Amino acid sequence: MRFHGRVIRSGVPLPPPAGPIRLAMLYQDGIEAMRESACLYGQCLRGMAQTWGLDLSKMPSWEVTNEFIQRHNLQSVKDQQAFLIEAWGGAERRLRHEINQRMHTPSFLVEASALRDDALGKRRYEEMAKALHLRHGGRAPVDPWRDLERAARVALARAVDAFNFLEDTELADVAHQHSHKIAALIGGVFGCDIQYIEGAYWDTCPISLMHRRCGMSVGFTATRRCSLCGDDIDECEHLLGVLYEVRIQRSADGTCSACGRHSCSHVEGEIVSIYPHAVMGDLQVHEISLVSRPRDPLARFTRVEFDPQDLARSLGGEPDGREIRCYRCLHPCEGFATLEE
Repeated sequence: MRFHGRVIRSGVPLPPPAGPIRLAMLYQDGIEAMRESACLYGQCLRGMAQTWGLDLSKMPSWEVTNEFIQRHNLQSVKDQQAFLIEAWGGAERRLRHEINQRMHTPSFLVEASALRDDALGKRRYEEMAKALHLRHGGRAPVDPWRDLERAARVALARAVDAFNFLEDTELADVAHQHSHKIAALIGGVFGCDIQYIEGAYWDTCPISLMHRRCGMSVGFTATRRCSLCGDDIDECEHLLGVLYEVRIQRSADGTCSACGRHSCSHVEGEIVSIYPHAVMGDLQVHEISLVSRPRDPLARFTRVEFDPQDLARSLGGEPDGREIRCYRCLHPCEGFATLEE
């Protein structure tokens, strides 16, 4: 089995291997990730409802479809999938219809009250776009479908981060259920394909990879650098425990200069006050091991190769590089796979 993953983050303070400080850091990071995820998820749903007119009361949810599957005793994957595709397909069609209709409806045909509602919805939509660092000019978003999808996918990524941080706390189940809810929305409305890369099919689904409860522990040597200036933290002018004003910048891969994360609430160009901290530089990796609890809670798989024979059996034939739509995130949870398994 081939896999790709993150072995360690270099731009953020890492928790110690054990002890109360580690627990406190993981709890704080987990709460922050949950807050960011819930905010984006809520903004995505509000955008669907208030800006684009989707009736959320008619939209299925992961909990409701699970209840239906249990009540009607849909045991086979085939029966479950047929029901789930039908249930979620209606929501996708309605959202596409509403977006197309509103994007092409002249404003003089819309009542004044609707214009006021749309203005409020548009402001909230722009808040979501700002949180995602999207640029929208003019009177209407350029690609609302893409932006709503991106909001949902970033919300899922942060929900998975939250679960990895909170795995050993009383909030683990909350983060787990929250991740499933967002994943079902993404799979049901926006759709997911199994990725074909390097001549093989790969599992890149965040919710699927979250259920593989193992990560990577790395043996390495590194220098300690200041998070603000990048110089040796023992020699630079910045003092630990002192706040400094910095302008938010993002690197080519989207890393925030203030917190070192890819998805956060910081907006590029704004001035914030932050404490300097030590980050790793000149990292030299010596060995990598698979462990159940990695020191860096986010040192996890990013993609895992599917077994070709298992995939062919499930599809009823060789896929031969064609596109494959995935519906796993719509199904009930099948539990976690541990390192021992």
